[in-house]
Amino acid sequence: MKLKFIRLYNFRNYLNFEISPHENINIFYGKNASGKTNLLEAIYMSIKGQTFKNAGDSELINFNNNETSIYSLYENLSYFDEYRIEISRETFKKYYVNDERKNSKEYRKNKYLVFFSPDHLNIIKNSPYDRRKFLNDSISNFDFSYEYYLGIYRKILMERNKLLKISKNLALLEIYDRELAKNGAKIIISRLKAIKKLNEYALIHYKNLTKGELLKTTYLSTVPLTNDEEELRKNLYSYLKENQKKDLEKKFTCIGPHRDDIEFKIDGKNVKNFGSQGEQRSVVLALKLAECDLISSLSRNRPILLLDDVFSEIDNERSVYLLNSIKNRQTFITTTNIKTYFKNSNAKYFDIENLIENRR
Repeated sequence: MKLKFIRLYNFRNYLNFEISPHENINIFYGKNASGKTNLLEAIYMSIKGQTFKNAGDSELINFNNNETSIYSLYENLSYFDEYRIEISRETFKKYYVNDERKNSKEYRKNKYLVFFSPDHLNIIKNSPYDRRKFLNDSISNFDFSYEYYLGIYRKILMERNKLLKISKNLALLEIYDRELAKNGAKIIISRLKAIKKLNEYALIHYKNLTKGELLKTTYLSTVPLTNDEEELRKNLYSYLKENQKKDLEKKFTCIGPHRDDIEFKIDGKNVKNFGSQGEQRSVVLALKLAECDLISSLSRNRPILLLDDVFSEIDNERSVYLLNSIKNRQTFITTTNIKTYFKNSNAKYFDIENLIENRR
C-alpha cells in the first residue's frame, strides 16, 4: 500500500497544498510548530477517516474558512483508488471513494497504517488504559469485527454502570451480564491471538535492538484465560455474577476486558517497574515494528508508517536499526534536524516552511 498523491484544502495551516510522496521514506523537516505534525495528521485521516488528536472536526478547518477537504490517491495491490474527506462547519463529515459516497467503515476498508509518536513511548509506564488502547488500535487495523464487538461491549458496559449507580435491578443486571460476557469473550479471544503474534515479532526486534535480551509480552486478564471462546464466556459471566455485590458497592463494573492489562518483561524483569528509560523506549519501538509485521502477515499488505518526531527520543543505534527496518515500506517522518543517518536513506525531503509559503 502506498500514498501516491495528497492534496489539502484549508486543513489547519495548509490552505492549498499538495505533494507526491516517495514510495519509500519521506522526511518532513522544519522548525517546531511549522505544521509537520499537521501533515501527518492529514495523511492519518486520509487512511483512518479521523484524527489521532483529541480534536473535533471543526478544529481541523483553517480559522478563516468554513470548510476543509483531504483528497488522496492510493495504490493498493496494483489498484488505484481516490479518497476524499469533506468537512464543513455546517454539515456532517462526508467520505468518498472514487467519487462514491461511503460511510466511515467503508472508507477505511483495506487501508492500513501504524502511527508512532513520542506519546507512545509512555505505553509502558502509563496506565493500563494506554496499553489497552495500543492493543485495540493494533487489532482494529485489520479486524473490523473486533471494532464492532468492542463498540457493543462499551455500550453495554456504559448502560450497566449507569444501572449500578441508580438501581439494584438484578433482573436487568442479569441481562447486561450475559451480553457483556458474550461480547467480552470475543474481545479477549482476539486480544490473545494478537498478543501471541505481537510477542513473536517483538521478541525478534527487541533481540536485535539490544543484542540478545529476551522480551516477553503477556496478557493480564481479570478472569481465568482459555483459548476456547465458549469456556471464556462462561468464566466471564461467572465472575460478573460473583462480583455483583462489589460492583453495586463501587457503582461500576470491576472485571472484564475493559480492566485488563499487558505486562512486558525483559529477561524475566518487569519493564514498567524495573526497566530503564532506554529499555522502555526499546520495548515500544519493538512493539511498533511488530505491529507493522502483524498487519503485513494478516492483510498481505504493508501498512504505511508515520513517525512523528520519534528520532529525537531514541539514540543513534536504535535510529539506524529503525531506518533499516522500514526500508521496504512507505514511511513519513517528521524531524527538526536532518541527521547523518537520514542522508544515507533512500528518501525524499520536504522543507515544510518553504512548501507552505510557496503554496499559499
